[in-house]
Amino acid sequence: PDENPLIFYEALAKSGKKILKSGGKIFVEINALLGKEVASCFVENGYSGIEIIKDLDRKDRIVSALKI
Repeated sequence: PDENPLIFYEALAKSGKKILKSGGKIFVEINALLGKEVASCFVENGYSGIEIIKDLDRKDRIVSALKI
């Protein structure tokens, strides 16, 4: 739904906590305008080492997070 653009990232963060081994990383492609919000979603779900990676146009494009 348009009222919650983070719904899929929240689901991926929760699934990743179950699927990834400790030290595993998850990478998600993002809307360039939602980098900080997506990163916060992973922080709130207990990940560390969050990175927002820019694309060739210097726009936020990928968020990576480490399962601890």
